[in-house]
Amino acid sequence: MTSDLEQLTRLFQAHDPARHVQARPGDLTATLEAILGGFTSTSPSTSAKPRRRWIRRRWLTLVPMTVVLVGMAIALPVLLQPQEVGPFVVGPAKALAFAKNGDYIDVRIVDPDADPRRFREDFAAHGLNVTLTMEPASPSLVGTLASVSAPQRTVTFHPDGFTIDGEPDDSRIKLIEGAGCGRTWCQAGVSIPVDLRSPFELIFGRPARPGERYELTGDPTARGEILEGAELANRTVAEVKTLLRERGATVESYHQAPPEPRTRDGAGWDYTAHVLGPKDVPDVWYVHEAFGGHEANTVRLVVAPRPSANPH
Repeated sequence: MTSDLEQLTRLFQAHDPARHVQARPGDLTATLEAILGGFTSTSPSTSAKPRRRWIRRRWLTLVPMTVVLVGMAIALPVLLQPQEVGPFVVGPAKALAFAKNGDYIDVRIVDPDADPRRFREDFAAHGLNVTLTMEPASPSLVGTLASVSAPQRTVTFHPDGFTIDGEPDDSRIKLIEGAGCGRTWCQAGVSIPVDLRSPFELIFGRPARPGERYELTGDPTARGEILEGAELANRTVAEVKTLLRERGATVESYHQAPPEPRTRDGAGWDYTAHVLGPKDVPDVWYVHEAFGGHEANTVRLVVAPRPSANPH
């Protein structure tokens, strides 16, 4: 019970929107007196002696807290059982949230920093053959779906989801759109057919631990990132370096922009094979686009001696 209570307390604290709110003592006392009023059929006499009234108020301040705590202890055996909260089914210290949606089960991340064992247990409890990996990610990708694959099978992507080779088209796994991650692909979760038994793998982002490199790097101008809201395309390298200093960021690496005209998605151009040294990038060159760095507060800049004809 103690372990379950501690887990539940941490879960409530992490998701409590009013965790930073503190009640004023006078308001708290008045509220507790009102609560206690539900347990008694009489109110204190207005003619009571002053000392008696002081003792009564002190008792009202302390005892209702005991009543509330006892009530929580009584409710815990119910709260710790899997139950529906709105459309989602959650259980004790759940890492995932599941929602039945017709012939599908919607899956979202509740705790991006959970022990991987909890993810396996959650999926297995719903009869799903899913391997979920959490990779350290830059802020905009934390808690979002970043990759989908299937062991030794082809995954075909569609506008609304993907199919696994050998499965019928009506077994398509659908994507749940979220708030977006700037120019980086990400989704809020997946919707899985209830009768799908083919194994597949998902990669979601989790917070990076101190000193840990980002394996999933996002758009540095997306919400929560170091250059949130900035417009970088076709600004000079000097201008972008000034902006980086103002934001407390640095350049991790420079990369040569692909020759233009280029394909819409830059297919066939390996940025890692076109790395430039800082001394090879004059301040008068132009930034075509930027990617998040693998270290916190760093970016990778794609540059060229001319402005881009198709700025991102």
